[in-house]
Amino acid sequence: MRGAARSTARSDVPEVDAFTRPYWEAAAEGRLLLRRCRAEGCGRAHHYPRDFCPYCWSEDVDWEPAAGRGTLYTWSVVHRNDLPPFGDRVPYVAAVVDLAEGPRMMTEIVGCPEADLRIGMPLVVDFRRDGDAGPGGVGSGGAGAGGAGSGDAGPEDAGPGGPRLRNTGPGDAGPGRAGGVVPVFRPAGNSVAG
Repeated sequence: MRGAARSTARSDVPEVDAFTRPYWEAAAEGRLLLRRCRAEGCGRAHHYPRDFCPYCWSEDVDWEPAAGRGTLYTWSVVHRNDLPPFGDRVPYVAAVVDLAEGPRMMTEIVGCPEADLRIGMPLVVDFRRDGDAGPGGVGSGGAGAGGAGSGDAGPEDAGPGGPRLRNTGPGDAGPGRAGGVVPVFRPAGNSVAG
């Protein structure tokens, strides 16, 4: 469209609403949450977050901490992306990860050369704060990065029991935005300097 105003909305940071707020607040604290069905006979975890179970359609679902572990299901290396801010991040690895709890999650793999990627390789969650550069721009998380019982490390702790967020700025993507903290994955045992 000629003369149309360009949107300044960020396409890489989701809108936060009352339903997804717990997920994004947990991410800002370095914790990954899933939804789990509480209906008798089901009990399955799912991701992306929904207010009903996609397997039995029950509305009896709750948030729960994820272990923060998974395996690589598939990936693609993105060499060109014209949408801001993705163009500044190329090349990056878009991936699907099988979480330890069962669901699959679309994400990004960081801290691993393309040649070292393997289907089934063990991964752990990390969190990238808005403003962090591509690979290596995350904090290091341990296998227990999922919440209570995993060391309860704070988001700035680099200890083996918890994630560390690299704080490169205010991380506030604007009102109603996710604060710019997104879960990414890295190879298990690979400590990414933050």
